[in-house]
Amino acid sequence: MPVYVLDDDGAEQPIFGPKGALRYLRDCAGKGPIDEYRLAINACERCLNQEIDRALARALFVNAYTDYAMLRL
Repeated sequence: MPVYVLDDDGAEQPIFGPKGALRYLRDCAGKGPIDEYRLAINACERCLNQEIDRALARALFVNAYTDYAMLRL
């Protein structure tokens, strides 16, 4: 199941899996809280290497995006 994020125009963008999340985080790295983004990037990389569970990587991605989204309000 994808995670949906809002693009700059307010349209929903689906993010599928840790590879998509990693791509999104790298494209938007300067937009959100740095520590949360680094943690999420690390988690996605580790998930792709099968070092951590997908659910943990997903939760850290959602946390980083939520912090970023709250700053946009």
